[in-house]
Amino acid sequence: MLNQHLNLDHVSGMQGIQVPEDAETVTWSDGHITVLPTVMREGQNVLKEDAELTKKLAEAPTSKPGSEFVAHFDFHHTSRDELILGIRASLGEGKCVVVRGAEKPGPDVLSMEYLEKMYRIQSTMRVDMHDMELRAKESSKPHIAGTVGDLIAGIFNPNEQRCILDCVISTGLPQYLSALDDGLMAWHRTLQDCPLKGKFVHPDNFLVNGWGLIHQGGVVTAPHHDSEGQNTFVIGDIGLKIWVWFFYKDSKDRRSLLQASRSLCDKYDFSQFLAESVTVYPGDLIIQPPGQLHSVYTPIPSFTRGGHFYSYETLPSTELSRWLDRCAGLLLTNQAHEHTEETLWRMTAVIPRLPPNEVPHRIPLLALCHMVLSAEKYVAQGTRSTILKKNAPKAIQSTSKDRAIAIVQKILGHMDIAARDLPGILEIAEDSDVIVDLGSCLSEFQNHHRNGSTDRLGLRSFDAAVFEQPPIRTTTEERQHDLRHQQSRTFPDTRGAEQQQQQSNGRPHPLQNQVYSDVNGLLIQLRPHRPRLIVKLLPHLH
Repeated sequence: MLNQHLNLDHVSGMQGIQVPEDAETVTWSDGHITVLPTVMREGQNVLKEDAELTKKLAEAPTSKPGSEFVAHFDFHHTSRDELILGIRASLGEGKCVVVRGAEKPGPDVLSMEYLEKMYRIQSTMRVDMHDMELRAKESSKPHIAGTVGDLIAGIFNPNEQRCILDCVISTGLPQYLSALDDGLMAWHRTLQDCPLKGKFVHPDNFLVNGWGLIHQGGVVTAPHHDSEGQNTFVIGDIGLKIWVWFFYKDSKDRRSLLQASRSLCDKYDFSQFLAESVTVYPGDLIIQPPGQLHSVYTPIPSFTRGGHFYSYETLPSTELSRWLDRCAGLLLTNQAHEHTEETLWRMTAVIPRLPPNEVPHRIPLLALCHMVLSAEKYVAQGTRSTILKKNAPKAIQSTSKDRAIAIVQKILGHMDIAARDLPGILEIAEDSDVIVDLGSCLSEFQNHHRNGSTDRLGLRSFDAAVFEQPPIRTTTEERQHDLRHQQSRTFPDTRGAEQQQQQSNGRPHPLQNQVYSDVNGLLIQLRPHRPRLIVKLLPHLH
């Protein structure tokens, strides 16, 4: 790792091998020397605009500890609790986060063998690659169909520059930081209050939690912010990335921010922003809050993994980011996802069951209330939300929406705030740290129901609605008969004579009462009274 930090020359091994021999170079503020984006056609660099953008990015000062806009942590000198609290506080203040040495670095060279071994990314996996030459011709149509193997093979083709931005992998936040993901927590904690039986769950709810970025060298990503008001984390694995963050200079007036963001993303006008750059080495982790404008340069072939998550502290930024997407999402963001409403509803639905010290503070809570009550006002430009349609199919109608709306109405009544006043309060966004005492105003949502009973909103309990409970046999003989019958239908009886004798004596099979995880990440439990398969999603799937 130390040698990688000391190596500032990223031109050797690129010119004439991975990029044209006459590709220009640039020196960044931290001393790194890299090639500029280059694809030559008839003696001309067709990526000239990308090269000019990269030169401007290289002038951004390097972010250092003590920055006004970026919080820096050293993983090896920070405890887990300090890291969690520090990251939450920093994101809540709108700061970006850098954690040096958070993960084990990958190998020095990007290879298909490594991707297959570590992430099961096969060379034959079909993908949509982003081709920089196509993007230069028409920014809205950069895609070219191919496989991961095609991109890796093209690393040594100086006549192409490509990347893959949506390679889904089954990793999320590192385990020691998983507590940051309040959205996923809400999903786990509301399955009884808002059961899923017979309901379609949009795959984006889980697929955005873990993805990989695979880049050839010399690729620049233009200024943008990530969609749907999500926090974004990124972990360097192989290669190098230079991240440039943009921070609006003037007031928090959202309409002024909208105009400045349009100029930045469309014309690369940096004049209304302060910028700081961070070089992401293998093993480093960065996190950016919702709506954070950024641009990224990848000077050498790289693999980076990351994902998105929601947190209560950053809900004001989530609301603002989604408002910007509503106004100019086609220009400001890179990809839209249709899963936000369900996650926000569940983050609301779980509030009655949160400890008082975990209830969102005043402005984050009001931001959540407004997004729940006015969900249709936050659909990104150029997209549509199926789940918000009035005549949506029953299978996609959410069981959490009604509960969330009822909870929001109770909260606003308790705080003596009218729903129509929420936009004005959020624009001022003062007193974001004020603690809200909800008292007992949500007590009616805390009742626990079992055996198929319903609450005031008609929502059945998780046990009854998701896993229909069969009658339990009462005699040992019937239970033994049931067990033998179940095994004959689901899997062959491979027990030895001693185990079979134990079963015939009325003792439970040793597999019962144990929990297993199969290769697909499903949790399987065999119940002693009736060995049925009970399936739940494991956290690591997300």
